[in-house]
Parts: sequence; C-alpha cells; structure tokens
Amino acid sequence: MNLYYKDVNLGEIKDNYVVDGMWLYGEIFPNDNLEIFREFFKALVDEDHDFQEDHYDEDWLNEENWFITDKDGVKKGIIVPAVYEDGAINWRWR
Repeated sequence: MNLYYKDVNLGEIKDNYVVDGMWLYGEIFPNDNLEIFREFFKALVDEDHDFQEDHYDEDWLNEENWFITDKDGVKKGIIVPAVYEDGAINWRWR
C-alpha cells in the first residue's frame, strides 16, 4: 500500500497494519515527497499544543485529497492521516 496526497506518492505503508475499530495503524516508509508535509504532520499529532489550521495550506486539510492505494494501485479515500516522526501512521477510510 502507498500513501498519496492527490496524485503524489508519499511513501509505502507495510502490509502489517492493525485494525482497531475504525482506525488502522501501520508503519510508513516515506519517500522524499513526504518532506514538504513534515511540519504539518508534526503539528497535527502534537497533543501538547492546539493545531493551528490557518498555518497550513487548506488543501492539505481537505480529506478529498488523501488516499491509500492497494497492491493493485486502486485508490481508496482516507481522512487526513496522522503520520508520526517514528514512522507510525494512523488513518481512517472515508
């Protein structure tokens, strides 16, 4: 599986993900395309501070722009994922 923002591949999600209710948890192996989103994801998952939506491109917050592809390349929509600096990723299907 791969994480996509619009048509840009951001990295591979290994198939050893865990389903917990509506959430899925896995590990992402990012490529260079993810670098532009590093500060965005860092702020998004920071539980000690309020997330400031107006500091980021509103397209990044649009759930219609986020996808995961399966092994056959079929895209399925997700809400904005939580990507952590240690490589953990959490997402929910739309």
